[in-house]
Formats: sequence, structure tokens, C-alpha cells
Amino acid sequence: MPEPRMIKHLYIAVIIMATASSCYYDNQQDLYPGQAQCDTANVGFAKNIKPLIDAQCVGCHNTAAPTAGVALSTHAEILVYAKSGQLYGVLARIAPYTQQQFMPPGGAKWNDCNLSKLKSWIDKGAPNN
Repeated sequence: MPEPRMIKHLYIAVIIMATASSCYYDNQQDLYPGQAQCDTANVGFAKNIKPLIDAQCVGCHNTAAPTAGVALSTHAEILVYAKSGQLYGVLARIAPYTQQQFMPPGGAKWNDCNLSKLKSWIDKGAPNN
């Protein structure tokens, strides 16, 4: 039979190990993977908005052959739709725009972060920065 002193040491070791293994560090990225921070405070046209429009819109809405007469190749062209609310409305898929007007047609809606960046830029007057 084990000696009482040895049992006491074993018991203390088990408690220390259990306590130490229950410690961990929580941070937002570990707790909510895939929800990276979305910086909407420092949104710029050249840095954030133009690359999104170029990647997702200009294929159809270019100056040379604008689908439905909508060209989004330059800041001046984008500004017209940004200021009217149409750009955000069709991309965010909100009323009064309809299913037939939602962009991209047959494609996935822009993610929340990109929509937030677009909204922030528009709310700041859609500057050419």
C-alpha cells in the first residue's frame, strides 16, 4: 500500500496539473475565426474601393462596353452611382432594388466587410482618395 505522504504528493501534483491545463488565453480571432477585424475608418478609394469594383464589376461595367449603360471604370463614373445610392443598394441587395437588379447577377453578394467599407466611403462623400 502506498505511503500517505506519497499519496499527498500525487494528489497535489494532480491538482497543479489540472489547474495549469485549464488556463488559456482568449482573443477575438481565436474565439471567432473568420471574423477578422474590418477597418472601415481608413477606407480609401484607390486602396479599398477601386480594387473591389475592378475585381467584381468592371468586367461587365467598363467604359468601353458598359452593360445596361452602367460604367464603373473611373472614380467619376462610380461617383454617380455611389451618390445616388444605387451602387450600395444593388450590392447590398436592399429595397427598393429588386432581385433582377441585385449585383452581381447570379453571383454571391459582397461580404459584410466589403459592404461596410463601401458604405463608409460613400458616407464620407465618396472622395477620390
